Amino acid sequence: MIDIGPYKLRNNLFLAPMVGVSDTPFREICTEQGAGLTIGEMLTCNTALWNNKRNRLKQVKPSISTPQVVQIAGSDPVMMANAASLNVIGGAEAIDINMGCPAKKVLKKSAGSALLKDP
Repeated sequence: MIDIGPYKLRNNLFLAPMVGVSDTPFREICTEQGAGLTIGEMLTCNTALWNNKRNRLKQVKPSISTPQVVQIAGSDPVMMANAASLNVIGGAEAIDINMGCPAKKVLKKSAGSALLKDP
C-alpha cells in the first residue's frame, strides 16, 4: 500500500493523464485491472470553455474506489484556483496541475511545461 495524503492506495501503479486516452471508461478498466490511482484527462482552467461537449465528457467521474483526481492546465493563478475549487465541488478529491505537457497549443498559453520557466 502507498499513502498520498489521507488516501491509502492499494499499490503504486498509476495511470498518467493522457488527453484522448484516460477517459472515464478507460480509467474504470484500469482500476478494475489493478491500477492504484488513475488521473483524468487534462482540463483547461478556463471554465468558460467547460460547456463544450469535449470538456463536459472530461468532467464525468468514473465509478472507481480510488480517489477522484482531476488534472487542470493553465497559467492564470485566479483561474487555476477557481477551476480547482469547482472540481472539488464536483467530486474531485485531488487536483493535479499540469506542469509537464510540451504540446505547442498548451505552451502558447504559458501552461504545461511553460510553467517551469518562471517558478
